[in-house]
Amino acid sequence: MQQARQLSTVGRIISPVHPAKSPQTRPEPGRRVKKLKLLVIISLCFLLSLVVVAQYSSLVILNYRVSSARAELAVIQEASRVLELEIAQLSSIGRIDQIAREELGMIDPEIDQLRVLAVGRNGSSRLGE
Repeated sequence: MQQARQLSTVGRIISPVHPAKSPQTRPEPGRRVKKLKLLVIISLCFLLSLVVVAQYSSLVILNYRVSSARAELAVIQEASRVLELEIAQLSSIGRIDQIAREELGMIDPEIDQLRVLAVGRNGSSRLGE
């Protein structure tokens, strides 16, 4: 009898009173619902993270476009300033007088070549002396 006890404790013989569960048992319905909920939550978190990443990437793209536009604006403003300076130089009275004398051969008029016109308030003009 002692040998039988030893065998039962050492070998752990399964008694027929407690039958073993079959390995292909189905999970409980509650557990299945929990797994489905967990899957849905993980999927939603993944989608939300994709939305956040998309927002940040669009923000980066817009910042790049703004910086490009600012750089282009600075170039255009510099070109405008250079053109305004050139306009001021080309339209100066001294330059116009120099071109008239040197390139066109113009001279100052004599006193007897001048005529002064005076304009009245009513729009009539008369020859001055």
